[in-house]
Amino acid sequence: MEKNLLKKSPIFKKYQTVISQINNLEETFQMLSDNDLRTQTSKLKKRYQESKNLNSVIAESFALTREASVRTLGLRHFDVQLIGGLVLNDQKIAEMKTGEGKTLVATLSASLNALTEKGVHIITVNDYLASRDQASMGQIYKFLGFQTGLIQDDMSKSERKQNYNSDITYVTNYAVTFDFLYDNMALNSSDVVLRPFNYCIIDEVDSVLIDEAQTPLIISNSIETPVDKYIIAAEITNYLNSGVHFTVDEKNKNIVLTEKGSKQIEDILQVQDLYDPRQPWIPYVINAIKANTLFLNNVHYIIQNERIIIVDEFTGRIMPDRRWGDGLHQAIEAKEKLPIRQKSETAAAITYQNFFLLYPKLSGMTGTGKTAEIEFEKIYKLSVDEIPTARPPLRNDLTDLVYKDQFSKWNAIATTCNQISSTGQPVLIGTTTVEKSEMLAELLNEYQLSYQLLNAKPENVRRESEIVAQAGKQSAITIATNMAGRGTDIILGGNTSFTVQRELYDILTFSRNYILAKKITIFESSLKARFYCNSQKFLSVLCSVLNDSNFLKLSDVEILRTLRENDKISIPNYSYQCSIKCLINELQDYYKKHQQQENKIVKNLGGLYIIGTERNDSRRVDNQLRGRCGRQGDPGTSQFFLSLDDTLLRLFGGPKIQTFLQAQMTDDAPLESKMLTKSLNLAQQRVEERAYQQRKNLFDYDEILNKQRQIIYTDRKGILANQALEKIMLVLGEQILTDIVVDLNKEKLSYNEMITLFENLSGKNLILNNKDLEGLKRYLITEFWLIYQARKSEFDIYGLSIGQKFEQGIILLNIDQIWQEHLQKITLLRDAVSWRGYGQQNPLYEYKREAFGMFSEQVKVLRHLIIYDFLRSYIL
Repeated sequence: MEKNLLKKSPIFKKYQTVISQINNLEETFQMLSDNDLRTQTSKLKKRYQESKNLNSVIAESFALTREASVRTLGLRHFDVQLIGGLVLNDQKIAEMKTGEGKTLVATLSASLNALTEKGVHIITVNDYLASRDQASMGQIYKFLGFQTGLIQDDMSKSERKQNYNSDITYVTNYAVTFDFLYDNMALNSSDVVLRPFNYCIIDEVDSVLIDEAQTPLIISNSIETPVDKYIIAAEITNYLNSGVHFTVDEKNKNIVLTEKGSKQIEDILQVQDLYDPRQPWIPYVINAIKANTLFLNNVHYIIQNERIIIVDEFTGRIMPDRRWGDGLHQAIEAKEKLPIRQKSETAAAITYQNFFLLYPKLSGMTGTGKTAEIEFEKIYKLSVDEIPTARPPLRNDLTDLVYKDQFSKWNAIATTCNQISSTGQPVLIGTTTVEKSEMLAELLNEYQLSYQLLNAKPENVRRESEIVAQAGKQSAITIATNMAGRGTDIILGGNTSFTVQRELYDILTFSRNYILAKKITIFESSLKARFYCNSQKFLSVLCSVLNDSNFLKLSDVEILRTLRENDKISIPNYSYQCSIKCLINELQDYYKKHQQQENKIVKNLGGLYIIGTERNDSRRVDNQLRGRCGRQGDPGTSQFFLSLDDTLLRLFGGPKIQTFLQAQMTDDAPLESKMLTKSLNLAQQRVEERAYQQRKNLFDYDEILNKQRQIIYTDRKGILANQALEKIMLVLGEQILTDIVVDLNKEKLSYNEMITLFENLSGKNLILNNKDLEGLKRYLITEFWLIYQARKSEFDIYGLSIGQKFEQGIILLNIDQIWQEHLQKITLLRDAVSWRGYGQQNPLYEYKREAFGMFSEQVKVLRHLIIYDFLRSYIL
C-alpha cells in the first residue's frame, strides 16, 4: 500500500535513486553485529572528513540509522519517512501529517549531519517534548556512538555548555535564543555555553517561525516604575465610555482617544496636556484602556500566585517568563488590582527570524506548513515539501455548521457531544480560550457527562500528556484549547504507557506502605485479588523491588518520577530500577491485548470525532485540530460549529455576509452554504495576510538593527577571546585622534578645544609647537601610544593576566552599556518614524537612515569611553 501511494507522488521520483540505495543496504546492515554497526559510524566520519561532502555518505548513514532504530526502539523507518529525512537534509520543511512519525524522521538527518562533529540542534516547543524526544531517540544516537544533549530550564551554565557540546542537542526555541543573547553579554569566555552554529531541525516549525515570531525575545533590566500612574490610569477608565471617549480597533488591537475623551481625562487629572513630554500621561491612559477592553482574564492571560501569566493564543500554553512590553503588563496588573512589578528596559533583543537565520543550515517539520509557504520562502528561504502518508487518509471533514448566536451554537455542541459519546465514539473538542473551555465544561455537567479538561491553568497542564494520549479511549470526551505542538499522539482505544504508569504507581505505593507497616499477610491477600498474581514472574520481580532498602526510602513523588523517567535510565544506579523496567514490560504485555481490542471497537465506531468551536485566525491552527484524528490511516471525523458573532466572522466577514446570513437563518437551525465557506476562507486569508505583514514589518526593522547587532557581537567575541587587545586599543585611539584632526581641519574644533579634548581623554598635559595637520596627527598618535604603554605597564605590575582582564573588562562593559543605550534610542526612533507616513515619507527608509547615523555616533562615543576609562582607571 505504501509503495503504491509513493509511486504517484512527485517527491518520490525526486528521491527514488537514493531511496533505492538505502533499501539495498538494509539486508547488508542486518547481517552486522552491534559492534560492527558502530564501527560503520566511525568509517562514515572518516569518509566525510576526507570529502567534506555529506551527500557522498547519505545512503549509508540513513540505512545505518534505520537499522539502529529497529534494534533499539523496534521502529523501522518507512520509505515516506526516509523521504522526510532527505527533505530535512536539503534545508527544506517537511510537511507530514499528524501521527506519521516526524520525531523519528529527524533522527535520519540529525545522524547524518552529526558526522561533521560540528553539532546538531533539534528544536522543540517545550521542555517536555525536548526531554521525551532526547530520552527515546537518544537510544538510536547512543547505539551509533553519538552523544546527545538536553537543555532544561534549571540547568547551570556548565551543564548547558556540556550538553551543547554534544553531537545532537535537544533544546526549546526560547532556551537556545536566550542562551545566545546571554552568551553575547558574558564577561568571561567560560560563561559562553554555545559553540558556533551548524545545523538546526525545528519541530513544529510553523509554530516557532511564524506564530511565535510576532514579537522579539528580550532580556531586560528593571528600572524605576511610577506605580501610582498605573493605578490612577486604571481608575480613570471607570469614567470613560467606548464610542464616546475612545474608539476600539479590535483588528489592530489599538485604542484611539476622541477629543472629548482627551478633555475628560485632562479634567480628571487636572493637567493641561496629556502629551506633555515632561510629564506624559498618554501612554499610561492608553495602556489602561487597552487592558480594560482588549485583554481579558482567562482569554489572553490567567492570574496565578498574584501574577499575570500570558496565555499563548496559538498553543493555549502559559508563558510564565514572558511579559508584555511598553507598560501594558503593568496596566493589566493595575486593572486586576495585583502588585505592580517593576518596568524594564532592554539589555539585549533579537527576533526569531534573525536568530534562526544565523544557522548555516536550517530545516523544519510540521503537519501544517503549506499554507504559510510564501512566508517561509521570503523570510527564511525555506520551501515546503508535502510528504505523502504511509497509509491512505480516512478522515472525513464535514461542512461547517453556522448558528445565529453563541447560545445556539454552544447548546448544539453540548447536544452533539451527548449524542456521539452515547455511542462510545471518543470526542475531542477544540476551544480557543480558557474561558470558553470552562464554559463548555459547565454545559456538559448539565448532561452529566464525564470529560477531561485541558487548558492553560496549572492544575490541568500537569496532566497534559496523559489527557491528550487517552483522548482516543472509548466514550472519552476531551475539552482542550489549541492543540498545536502537543507532541503526543492520540491512539484509538487509549495509550497503554500512561495506563501502565498509573497502575504500577498504585501497586508500588500500596505494596510499599503495607511492607513498611509490617502487614505482610494483609498485603499478600490484597494482591491476590489482582490479575497479575497469576504471573509468578511479576510477583517475584515485585518482591525483589519491595526487598530493596533504597526503594523503600522513596517518597510517593519519587516513585512517580522513577516511573515517568524509566525510558531515560540507560545505566541504572539502583537494582530496583531494573526490576521496575521488568514490571512495566509485564504490564504492557497484558494491557496491549486489551488495547488492541479497544482499538478495533473505536475504529468500528468511526474513530475520533473532532469538534471545533470556532474558526481560528489561521487556517493552519484549524488544520492542526483536524489533524488530531485520522492518524496513520485511522478513521475520524471533524466538524466546526460557528456562530455569526464569532470574532472572525464579526471582524473580517464583512457586513454584507452578516446581513445575508441573518436573513437566511431561523433561531436554532444551523446553516450550511458554499458562500459561507468562501467567506470564512477569505476572512482567514485577510487575517493571515495582516499577521504576515506585521511579522514582515518586524523583520524589516529588525534586519537593520541586526546588521548593527552582528558588528557588536562579532567585535565582542573577538575581545572575549583576547584577540589582539593591544591592537584594538591602539586602533580605537588612532580613530579618535584622526576624527579630532579632521574636525580641527573643518573648523568644528578650535586649536585650544583640541588640546583640552586630548588632555581630558589622556589625563596628560600636551605641549604643542605649531605643526601641519599630518605632523600633528603623527605627534598625537605617538603621544597616545606612549601614554597607553605606560598605563599598560602599570597594570601589568599586578600580573599580566590581571592587567589583560582589566583591559578586557573595560572594553566589554562599555560595549554593553553603549549597546543597551542604543537599543533604548532605536526603540524610540521606531515609534517616532511611524508617524512620518502621514507626511508622505517612507517610515522604513527614515528609520534606516537615522538608525545608521545613530549607530555611527554611538560607536564614536564608545571609542571615547573605552580609551577614557582605560587611561583614567586604577586597580584598587
